[in-house]
Amino acid sequence: MVLNGRRPLLAFTFCILGLERPFGFSSTHLRVAGLYLDLLKTIPTMRSIFQRLRLQASTRQDIKNYLLYALGEIILVMVGILLALQVNNWNQERVERKKELKILTDLVEEFKLNQARIEAKQQARMAIAGPLKHYLADLAAGTASYASFQTFHELNYVIGFTNPSNGVMDALISAGELTLVSNDSLKYLLADWKDQAGNLRENEQILWETTLDYNAYFQQYLLDPRQVWKDWKGDQLEVAFDLLQAKTPYRNKLIAYEACNRIVIAECEPILASIRKILALLQQEMQP
Repeated sequence: MVLNGRRPLLAFTFCILGLERPFGFSSTHLRVAGLYLDLLKTIPTMRSIFQRLRLQASTRQDIKNYLLYALGEIILVMVGILLALQVNNWNQERVERKKELKILTDLVEEFKLNQARIEAKQQARMAIAGPLKHYLADLAAGTASYASFQTFHELNYVIGFTNPSNGVMDALISAGELTLVSNDSLKYLLADWKDQAGNLRENEQILWETTLDYNAYFQQYLLDPRQVWKDWKGDQLEVAFDLLQAKTPYRNKLIAYEACNRIVIAECEPILASIRKILALLQQEMQP
């Protein structure tokens, strides 16, 4: 006998729910549903599931309570997840803050060292600026003598390079940890520091080459006055200096040296101001 596919299934459903025989269902339909039930009895797990469903669905009130209970569990799970995420975020922020403090501490030490080095070279350049200007004025006025030449050249006018330390900055950039610095203003200043240090190096390189060029020229006529030369008498020194100071290339090289020294002094001031600002922001960010 060919049965309608839905009717045995509906009859089977009524049997599961323990309902009486519904109107319109034949005994054949119910026998098919009975066979389905016999098959179900061979699977204890499935039987227990349907039994629980039948018990839970016995009344409308039970279903409502179950839904409320399920909703409460869902809410509790969601709250638990949110709390776990919040705790995880807090732990992550604590770890990142600890890393940031270590970075800030290392940067403070490095920039204090750089500040000391740059200020030392800047002070050396400024120390010779006045005597150099005075010596140039004597040459221009025609009153220069070996004594004025000696006064200036006994100073430490050969100034080398600052060589700022960039170990911490290079490590941060290489590891991609500069983003751990939370203060944007500080982050931008730190990112710009490499360019400023590079500009300082270029300026000092030009000054260094100009100084060597100047030295090489005057030493063709005069010995280094910082050294005592007993075989050179006073008259010999004056004659040699007169010959030197009359040379146009000598004066031009001296003017170029003075100009380079003045430019490096001027361009170094914003770099020192930037370092002072960086140190102030670093100290501020380290406060609890």
